[in-house]
Amino acid sequence: MATNSDEQKILMLMAYLAGQDLSLDTIKKFFDSNTPARQITTTVNGLVRKGLLKEEHNYYYGRKSFRLADGIFFEYLTMLLKPDNRLWFNRIARTTRKLRNITVLTDVAYAIRLIQNCHTSTYSSYHASFSLLVKEVACIFTNPDYRNIVLGLCDEILIPVLDKFFGEAIVADTDLPWDYIRQLFIDHCSQTTVDLNRPGLITRFNYYYYLGTGELVGDINSFKVDESSLLIVAIKKLYEKDYAESFKLFTKAMTAHNKLASYGYKGSFSSFAANYYYVLCMMLNGSDAASKKLSALYNKDSFTIYYKFNVVFKLIKTFFFDHKEIDFESASVNQIAQDPTAKAPYLLAWMVAKLTWTLPKGGVELDFTMAPHWAWLRAELRPTGLVGNAEGLKFPDSVFGRLKIKPLWETKLEEIINAGNDKAKDDADRQERLLYIIDNTYVQALLQKKKKDGTWSPGRRMNTTALKKLKVDSPQILDENDKKIIDKQSYYDYYISLPHNIDKLVGCDHIFTGDVTDLHQVNIHEDKPFLIIDKEKDGSFSVTTNVEELASATTRAAYYRKNTDTDYSVFTPTTFEKRVYAQILSQRKYPKEAEPLIMKLIATLGGKTEVHSNMVVELDNLERVDGQTKLTLRCVPIDAITFAISVSVHVFEDMSFAPGEGNVNAIATSNGKKVQVVRHLRVEKRNMHLFTQELVNVGVIDDENDFAPTMTTETLSVGTGAFLEIMEWVKNNSNICEMEWPEGERLKYHPAVGAKSVNINFKSKNGWFDVEGDIHIDEDEIISLQQLLEMMHEQGYRKYIKVGDNEYISLSSELKRILKRLDTVTTDRRNHLQMSTAAAGLIGDVIDNNNLHIGKNKELEALRKRIKDSTTSEPQVPNSLNATLRDYQLEGYEWMWRVTSWGAGACLADDMGLGKTLQTITLLLDQAENGAALVVAPASVVPNWRNELARFAPTLNVTILNSADDREKAIDEAGAGDVIVSTYALLNIQHKKLSEKEWDVVCLDEAHTIKNPNTKMSKAAMMLQAKRKVILTGTPIQNHLSELWNLFQFINPGLLGSAEQFGKKFIEPIENKHDKERQRQLRRLISPFLLRRTKNDVLDELPEKNEITMPVELSDEEMKVYEVHRRMAEKSVRADKTVKVSTLAEITKLREMACSVSLVDKKWKHESSKVAAFVNLAENLNDSGNRALVFSQFTSFFDQVRKAMDKAKLPYLYLDGSTPMGQREALVKKFQHGECPFFLISLKAGGLGLNLTGANYVIHLDPWWNPAIEQQATDRAYRIGQKQDVTVYHLISQHTIEEKILRLHKSKRDLADSLLEGTDMGHALTQEELLELLA
Repeated sequence: MATNSDEQKILMLMAYLAGQDLSLDTIKKFFDSNTPARQITTTVNGLVRKGLLKEEHNYYYGRKSFRLADGIFFEYLTMLLKPDNRLWFNRIARTTRKLRNITVLTDVAYAIRLIQNCHTSTYSSYHASFSLLVKEVACIFTNPDYRNIVLGLCDEILIPVLDKFFGEAIVADTDLPWDYIRQLFIDHCSQTTVDLNRPGLITRFNYYYYLGTGELVGDINSFKVDESSLLIVAIKKLYEKDYAESFKLFTKAMTAHNKLASYGYKGSFSSFAANYYYVLCMMLNGSDAASKKLSALYNKDSFTIYYKFNVVFKLIKTFFFDHKEIDFESASVNQIAQDPTAKAPYLLAWMVAKLTWTLPKGGVELDFTMAPHWAWLRAELRPTGLVGNAEGLKFPDSVFGRLKIKPLWETKLEEIINAGNDKAKDDADRQERLLYIIDNTYVQALLQKKKKDGTWSPGRRMNTTALKKLKVDSPQILDENDKKIIDKQSYYDYYISLPHNIDKLVGCDHIFTGDVTDLHQVNIHEDKPFLIIDKEKDGSFSVTTNVEELASATTRAAYYRKNTDTDYSVFTPTTFEKRVYAQILSQRKYPKEAEPLIMKLIATLGGKTEVHSNMVVELDNLERVDGQTKLTLRCVPIDAITFAISVSVHVFEDMSFAPGEGNVNAIATSNGKKVQVVRHLRVEKRNMHLFTQELVNVGVIDDENDFAPTMTTETLSVGTGAFLEIMEWVKNNSNICEMEWPEGERLKYHPAVGAKSVNINFKSKNGWFDVEGDIHIDEDEIISLQQLLEMMHEQGYRKYIKVGDNEYISLSSELKRILKRLDTVTTDRRNHLQMSTAAAGLIGDVIDNNNLHIGKNKELEALRKRIKDSTTSEPQVPNSLNATLRDYQLEGYEWMWRVTSWGAGACLADDMGLGKTLQTITLLLDQAENGAALVVAPASVVPNWRNELARFAPTLNVTILNSADDREKAIDEAGAGDVIVSTYALLNIQHKKLSEKEWDVVCLDEAHTIKNPNTKMSKAAMMLQAKRKVILTGTPIQNHLSELWNLFQFINPGLLGSAEQFGKKFIEPIENKHDKERQRQLRRLISPFLLRRTKNDVLDELPEKNEITMPVELSDEEMKVYEVHRRMAEKSVRADKTVKVSTLAEITKLREMACSVSLVDKKWKHESSKVAAFVNLAENLNDSGNRALVFSQFTSFFDQVRKAMDKAKLPYLYLDGSTPMGQREALVKKFQHGECPFFLISLKAGGLGLNLTGANYVIHLDPWWNPAIEQQATDRAYRIGQKQDVTVYHLISQHTIEEKILRLHKSKRDLADSLLEGTDMGHALTQEELLELLA
């Protein structure tokens, strides 16, 4: 207690600013000059010694700070609010407003209202956590002096107060005034306004009250069904020895808990006692389900919340699960023994050790003060003798005392006997795996390791960077699903987004929901979109769809629907469906006069998309076909002893529905003719009723309603015994049900067709190889290689492949791998398979497979020998190279040399700044004696090539074609040791002359310049002839997958087939259907000819790079003008669903206004907040002797920045797209020599070809759509040769479109980004994306 006025003043001050650390200097600012500073210091130190203030040491800043001790907040806040202290209160409030680094917490404001008896029951707390308030109220909860404060709390805050107060009391076994607490609760409920949280408050209080007293306040039958009420009933049932019902209730309680708990807190209750009872319930229940959950908890080996209970849990696990003696004197037990707040876990640990005969010799002495207070703990400790059988015990006996406790020697002998009778099971080869857990809209990846007992560890969380690294370091532990999911992610992603990646998760068999201790497998599958056209009672027509997103024009390739927590449908509509749905659904109601056209529409759409309708008479002009009513059970083995069954009705051909679900009528196509399919829903429902009765009879479900599928994909897991009974029932009821299973009796099945059944021949033809082959699936039946590959792809590479009517085959894993490899390297051309010569290196393991029957081909063998020789050759670095290559640069040079030596082309796609130019110069120097070389590069990069060639290869004769007096003569006379450097523009002009000459090496730098095959520049490049072709680019794909085809058509013609074949085989399946197998094949096909390394992969010596987002707050006037334009743009986008040039122009205006309003509104005369923020930053950097690159995409904005810098007398250099090539070089040299601290560069003009390592700061004044473009600009400074740490500032105007663009940097990349790196987020914005930007 404070004894003098100075102490009281400081404590009142600290209460007002509770929750914040205040330095001694800050505290002194609240006192007037008449109070000596030394006196304040002495007072503060005295309060620390008394324990009324806590002293904190901030070692980073080298200073001390102070905060109020726990439990005295309300005492001194109440004192402050008394009239006698009004002057001190006013002084504190006034000083607080002046100080920028401190503020009054919402908790304190709320507490003041409570003290002043304001009505606060409905006070909203949605925008604050109130952690301080909860902690402090818990400290005074049973203090009658503060009774009104507790009564005034709203239910939303009182619930966490109860959790805090009782949560600590139950662990410490605190002796509580239960009568007072009961009355306090009753008074609170009667005096305060009822709100939405009241039912939850009642159950939560009763849960704690029940554990403390064994009684309830109120009728339990009137309680809300939630986690707390379920726990109360579960514990009651446990004491009543109804273990089955208790386990069900605990399971439901855990489900309720997990729905609200964050990821790390799922799988274990927040209550110490609940976890204790939960474990005992599973031990006493003994069912398979309970044993499985208990085993999962044991293997997890920890409870996430109450570590003190973990001590008890480990003792139970040690004796009952591990069958080892308990070490009661372990460090963990000693720790809680010395902790007065851990009395309950210590007593339970003592009880476990005592009853299992594992207490230390001589026992453990407990004095009378250890006798428990809480009713539940008194009951549990009854077998120990610590608590007698006196009256007043509210619980009948000890649950733990019911356990059958055997001596360890008896348990171990029984284990040995049982182990001898069990069959040994082989351990799976896999020791590690990735597991995916869905948490709301995110997917968390866990890396699990197999433990010695064969179970999986809880797993370690993996972010996207760790996943990328895992694929490089340990690819053997990943399956194809894992690789595809990892490839989809970008280094810019912080997590796996479910909406943006769900199409990549289709078919993944290791994705779950729940906690690692209680996992439920999730089924993500493809589904079809359909239209619903129904006739209303008034004769009008309504039009809807099961994929509402198709109502608006969109470029999205896939959509998804969450059916249940464990079932997701993914829709991939065709281009036709996207267009037609958007047109039809633009009007949801059609008048009855439209009936003739509606009928015609339905007839036209039939067969092209599913159409459901309630019309019968109106469709009489179409032939009616009765739909089938027989149930089809699709049976798929999950593992050796479990099968998954899904139920559907194959109404007509490939049209399936869940039994009794959907409309009566549907339109289909049969033999090219549209027909009306009429379903008999009553018969379907009757058949389903008979089937579910059988499921109840065999014990698969408890009630018929437990399995009522609304979709054909919903499955039911069935064990072997029940499955055999169902098979027998289906056999006896074939009129209403049939079984569809690849290994069923009615199927012709050829198991495990192997490589020895395959014949393959290669024939040389016009620079290609024709590939022919056949597969003998039995003695009398042969299928061609081309047919089988088509079937595999069409059927999604399933385990069982349908090769005829009711005829299936399965392939050996070896043959499946071989066929996938052949499918990768071949293209379908005029009813036969072709393979390019470049692909020959990809099928070496196929040709060398002794199980296959391979026909010999001389040309192919000669090509393979050249490839083999190239891989064993050791290219030497030329002695004349005036540089020392880094290890990865040497590797890059050797890779280019080997790939190009046998006739293939190479794409070097290293990160910016890793020295692609130097690696290529090394190759040019090595090949110099074999002929002339041609380098084609953008104009901005040509000077860099000239300088680098002169620096690193002075022996080469370099001619800049743009500067040559006689260009044609320079080309004609170029020979060994000559290098011609040309711009792309000049390539267009001189394409005829340049293509007539056969070059030894042709190198295209920034090769994405020729990404469009229809441009003259691209066509001119394709005409170039060379023995070796090399392309350099950091972004092989910028917008579309088709760009990749053109680059590879230059270096390896035919590798990806024709443009039409590439579109059909790869672009359409990957971009429209999200075909994972095709995507994997494409990566395999291009990877031998593409080498990409990032800085993080190869450079350890690069200094640190720090990225800082610097928010800029616009003035009120700027925001008003911005908001007007934003609303205008939003209105424009909503009015027109198509994305027009005018719409994008409005977006550009908003981006300009985020920089400076005057860029759009010429009448604006005020200062730009962003310019002011930049100048302030620049002055600080200049004063500290730093140097910075400054980028912006708007040259008009740079005009304002330059004026402001001139006014502030900040020197700078300036470069944009209009700067001549020669002047660019002079500016770069001037900056690199340190003659000027700032270099202003337009983003597109300076993003490539500049080496500016003299800068240690990079400032992006505004964000570009594509973060890769910004990264390229940053790499002007952050590259080889940089010796200083680089700090990158991104100036982002708050509450503007710039923040939305920043989010795009972290969001979904398009499909090209999953193959390589580089995408432009601004190239194809949909209406939905625009509205998100404008929200």
